[in-house]
Amino acid sequence: MFRILAAVLALGLSLSAWAVDEAAVGIKVRKQSGINYVTGGIGEEAEAFAEISGRYPIRLRFTADGRNVETRGVKVKVLDARGESVVEATAEGPLFYVSPPSGRWTFEVEWQGQAQSQTKDLTGRRYLDMIFDFKPAP
Repeated sequence: MFRILAAVLALGLSLSAWAVDEAAVGIKVRKQSGINYVTGGIGEEAEAFAEISGRYPIRLRFTADGRNVETRGVKVKVLDARGESVVEATAEGPLFYVSPPSGRWTFEVEWQGQAQSQTKDLTGRRYLDMIFDFKPAP
């Protein structure tokens, strides 16, 4: 029994060493209504987002004509199952990761006058990757 406990503790300690802290890679964690989120992902920062992606079960990506471009300024609103806004933010790049509890979530986004929304169910240890594709300004 003691060996099993020691093995489990050793595994837990080694896995925690693999966890990447957002601050260690230069990403600022924000919180609204008890929900953590991060935004950015331009240039070298995209690599840092790849390192922390496992901490965020819902990951939004903003593109223009299917291409990864600098889509700064996307307005993001996260609504719970009751339709109440729990996060309202402006994206600082093409990536917006959020860590809400399990439930039904609606994401309303707007960029350059174009509005879109998606509703998804987050259950268990599932990850949801959502792409919002906009038309670039002429």
